[in-house]
Amino acid sequence: VCMTIIYGSSHESMKKEIGQLLEYKAFIDYGHRSTTSPPVGYKLIPLTLVFAVKHDERYKSRLVAGGHLTDTPVESVYSGVVSLRGVRLVIFLAELNGLKVWQTDIGNAYLEAKTTEKVYAIAGPEFGEKEGHILVVNKALYGLKTSGKRWHERFADVLREMEFIPCKAEPDIWLRDCGTHYEYI
Repeated sequence: VCMTIIYGSSHESMKKEIGQLLEYKAFIDYGHRSTTSPPVGYKLIPLTLVFAVKHDERYKSRLVAGGHLTDTPVESVYSGVVSLRGVRLVIFLAELNGLKVWQTDIGNAYLEAKTTEKVYAIAGPEFGEKEGHILVVNKALYGLKTSGKRWHERFADVLREMEFIPCKAEPDIWLRDCGTHYEYI
């Protein structure tokens, strides 16, 4: 058992991280381990909080799953990443066509995707009144081997719903015909 003393803002960032995980329903709570058993076929993994101080001096906490203890998936876990050449191409097309270029970060991106890995954890003290509960991991947490791929699949599904299609030359660039111009992601 590991004990960490957390002070001030790092404690607040931890509470925020756990709150977001619960809000996104990242776990299925099976109840306290003294009254229930984990589902058959699921593997126990640790959950670890990682702390950082951002450049703007904000404290950040991230819960990371111990996916290194799970079996290597038979399926590919590849998650596409747009190439630098692809980014340059999109910026060139935007400049050529007088389009605006926007940049964004999708907060809690992995929590938008469900996991297929059969893992669970025992909630620690950072989970407050859920301490000791069996939590089956429901979402693609950082640290799980297939999380990147699951997020990529979820993102692609959303883009398709918005009528974007992948570029044939660079499949991680998506485009949508708007009649007078194309939009690119």
